Parts: sequence; C-alpha cells; structure tokens
Amino acid sequence: MAERLMAEFASGAGLAAAIRALRADGHRRLEAYTPVAVPEVEDALGQRPSRLPYVVFAGGMAGAGLAYFLQWLLVAYLYPIDVGGRPPHFPLAFLIITFEMGVLAAALTAFAGVLVRGRLLRLVDDVQGTEGFESASRDRFWLEVHLDRPDGDERAARDRLAGLGALRVERPPEVPA
Repeated sequence: MAERLMAEFASGAGLAAAIRALRADGHRRLEAYTPVAVPEVEDALGQRPSRLPYVVFAGGMAGAGLAYFLQWLLVAYLYPIDVGGRPPHFPLAFLIITFEMGVLAAALTAFAGVLVRGRLLRLVDDVQGTEGFESASRDRFWLEVHLDRPDGDERAARDRLAGLGALRVERPPEVPA
C-alpha cells in the first residue's frame, strides 16, 4: 500500500487552499474528511459530478420494463382470459404495477449505489485509527495525502503540509489484512 499522511486543518477554507497547493505540486490522490459539506473543498478536489442519477434512472426503467414484460407474458401470452370483451393485452391495466415496480427498482438502485459509491460497505477504514481523527466528525478538517509520487519523501511532505497551515500531520496506523 502507498505511504499516506493525514493532516488536520482548522477550517474548510484552509483545507481547500492546501488541496489546491498540493494539486499544483503534482499530488493527485487526495481525500478530504470534513464535519460539514464544504463546496470549496469539493471544487479543489476536482470531483466530477456523480453518475448515480443516470444509474438510478436506468435501474428504474429496467424495473418498469421487467414488470410490464412479466405482466404481458402472464396475462396476454401464457394465460389469456377473455373478460368482458377486453383484449388480452390491455396496457392500461398494467400501468399501476409497472409504475410501482419502476419506483421500487430505482429506490433499490439508489440505496445500493450510495452504499457502494460512498464506500459504506467497509466496517473499518484504517484512517479512523489516526491520532485525533475523531475531530473530523465535530470541528476539524482532515486531508489524506498519498505519497505515491516518485519523489514521495515523507519528511518533505510533512514540511509542506505544515507550511500550508496544517495543525498536525499524522501517519495512519497500518491495519493488518
């Protein structure tokens, strides 16, 4: 695993400025941990917009299509029954279940997508063992810097982070696999 450092900052603006400076230095693998949403930090990290809405839409359409197909297969093809002169394939009768299954499939896709994309399936992240990291859920802003550059000198990275206003720089403990 690549070497990493965790730096604590007092404000979101300070964290965003540090991210911009580190990206200008050539660091690409940066991760921010903040107690509140900070748009400046998201912009500084250069995060792309999520594709999850498109995946949710596709999941909803697939669920609705599958529901409609299943109703058509059972009612109009396999077991057609003449009821009051109505044709076996009557789309209006399939509308409610098709809509409900589309909404259900979209909701399940969104739930699964948030779990996977947000990396919430992991029970423990090794950065949680970093000294003082619990402040990331209260009032401090943390930056994870991967030292995977060819000149990935830890001492130089520590000095650079301290120069950018980091309150402290820690190394996350290694968690055995």
